[in-house]
Amino acid sequence: MPNRREERLQLLLVDDDEVDRIAVSRALRLGHVDGDVMEACDLESAKHALLSHAIDCVLLDFALPDGDGFELLRVARQAEIDSAIIMLTGYGDEALAVDLIKSGASDYLPKSLLSPERLSQSIRGVLRVRNAERRERGARAALERQAAQLHELAQVSVRIHETFAVEQILELVTREVRDLLGAHIAVGKLRGEGLTGEPITRASVSNKYEPPGDLQPVPGRVAVEALLLRSKRPLRLTHEQMTRHPEFSGLRTSPAGGSIPLRGLLAAPLIGREGRVLGSLLVSDRFTGDFVSSDEAMLVHLAQTTAVALENARLYRAAQEATRRRDDILAIVSHDLRNPLNTISMSAELLRINLTEEAPSAGRDILLVQRIERDIVWMNRLIEDLLDASRIDNGKLSVSPCPVRGASLLKNAVESASTLAEAKGCRLEIGPADETLEVLADRERILQLFSNLVGNSLKFTPRGGVVTLSLVRHGKRACFSVADNGSGIDPNHLDHLFKQYWKGAESSRDGAGLGLFIAHGIVAAHGGEIRVESQLGRGTTVRFWLPLTS
Repeated sequence: MPNRREERLQLLLVDDDEVDRIAVSRALRLGHVDGDVMEACDLESAKHALLSHAIDCVLLDFALPDGDGFELLRVARQAEIDSAIIMLTGYGDEALAVDLIKSGASDYLPKSLLSPERLSQSIRGVLRVRNAERRERGARAALERQAAQLHELAQVSVRIHETFAVEQILELVTREVRDLLGAHIAVGKLRGEGLTGEPITRASVSNKYEPPGDLQPVPGRVAVEALLLRSKRPLRLTHEQMTRHPEFSGLRTSPAGGSIPLRGLLAAPLIGREGRVLGSLLVSDRFTGDFVSSDEAMLVHLAQTTAVALENARLYRAAQEATRRRDDILAIVSHDLRNPLNTISMSAELLRINLTEEAPSAGRDILLVQRIERDIVWMNRLIEDLLDASRIDNGKLSVSPCPVRGASLLKNAVESASTLAEAKGCRLEIGPADETLEVLADRERILQLFSNLVGNSLKFTPRGGVVTLSLVRHGKRACFSVADNGSGIDPNHLDHLFKQYWKGAESSRDGAGLGLFIAHGIVAAHGGEIRVESQLGRGTTVRFWLPLTS
């Protein structure tokens, strides 16, 4: 519908009686109703006028040659036209008046009681009601729009934080902000300093414009970025305000040579954690009207979310790069260390054999050679631990589960650690063990797990202590345990035990603090669970659960 002129009312007088039309027009003048009056003498012409013009108030005679007032009320309701309709009739039937009001009439005036004062009063009254209803509908529509925007804003925030590539974040937010705020143009810009190394620009435009190239022909964009960089505050301007703003002098108001003009704008800086401006978000050419304060609040919130996501993406990328470099170094170091270790190991073995065969009395020298061999084994184990920790970090620790008798794992673990237990003066034994249980496990990895757990227990168990390995059924899983009666663990340390490189203050200097971290990784790779229970002075129990074969 065409916009009505705000300074004068637009009235439609519908009556087939010319004398009555003259009387009503006269009453309007005498009642000082300032408006333009359009006349219709039948229902069809009244319908056409109502549907074709922005009518404020209809003065409608109920009885017309080709129908009655109910028909025009029905047309207005179906077309969702909110023009006030005052029924004029020669009848004083109260029942008819009630029916007309129920059908959508704003007021009812019998022609016999029509006077300038009463007509003027009726028009002003129904227009006040109509305007109040319009304001209410506008407020309700604004609330619904804002609620929808808030819902979409929450969804957009989730999608932004799910993305870890800087370029993809900028492209996503530029597209989403244009849809969210209902604009034809959206431009996202990253300055590059400390974030990407070089500027990045992304844009989203509606079908109103051709897709932009490098976006340089967008008049005023550089001025906007300069303002945001200086003020670190959002900027909201109507197109009229832009044309008067000194920063936008010479602004084009229509596309020229492939350029995309700014018609009103809303912009916000992307501010990082340290207060540095990372870039900007700009939207322009709103679908309807100018940008409002709620739009500005939405853009500011989205800019804050985007800035956090961009810095998180940078940190994530840096962490990934650091992890890659660490893994490369580990691979190189482990390779370069193993070659000389193998040479030393073979040399030590030959030396031990020669000493044993040629000088049986050289017992002290043989002990020194055996110490070298033990240290070589320890160094190889340390290299393997570092590589396993790296694999666990990257989720690449490989296991090959197959059916294994749980009790056989306990026996193998005790046999492998018996020499260490004797050297420590401790007793290593098998407690309750269900011989029927069969688990899905990678035998070598689980024995590595037991080696770490038993080695830890022996380290903190005094001479004469006992370390017990057990196995029981627990629902659909098998529960293994390694228990000692050693010194126990400080309760404040329990939450840190499975962290990489963590070592308690009471730990010896041996080891890299990877044993329990690797143990946790091995159990997790099997889909299992591991826990520690401890009491100071009474010992520690580590339990882990693995799936049964059936």
